[in-house]
Amino acid sequence: MSSLAAFWHQPSARYRNFQLVFTLLTLNFTLPALTYTFAPQAAMDQFLQINAVLGGSPYTFPEAQSSVWRYLAAANVMTLGFCCFLLQYNLKRYYVVRVPLTFMKAYAATCWWCGWFAHMEYRFFLAAAVLDTATCAAFLYFSGAALHGIAGLPDADLVPKPCGEGA
Repeated sequence: MSSLAAFWHQPSARYRNFQLVFTLLTLNFTLPALTYTFAPQAAMDQFLQINAVLGGSPYTFPEAQSSVWRYLAAANVMTLGFCCFLLQYNLKRYYVVRVPLTFMKAYAATCWWCGWFAHMEYRFFLAAAVLDTATCAAFLYFSGAALHGIAGLPDADLVPKPCGEGA
């Protein structure tokens, strides 16, 4: 059986779905982190476009010019991507990683919600709050469902197989 067929027809659809969602989440964090680091104006332009599409007031703060906050944000977002990757690498072994992963993203969501309540004219704050809240729900739902779905299954039956020692 081909690897793709084995992936689609493995004994745990929840594990397959987790792998698909967490691949998207890993990319969703690692690629923007690189953009925040090396092309901050491009990243900020995306926020400004979303704000404009949502009918928000012009956002004139020079966010992309702050290396301190940009590097901090890039490091935090890259860490989120790394945590997602660890869970994909070996869900059983690194399941505890979902706690700091969800905490960091939930804190960001809380900040976005507070920012929006304080400045409702900046609609991208609301968009980011909703997206980050949904991302936290995805972390918890897909990782929890996958772990439950693979309980009692041998690692050899999973595609991809959990990696690392003691897998």
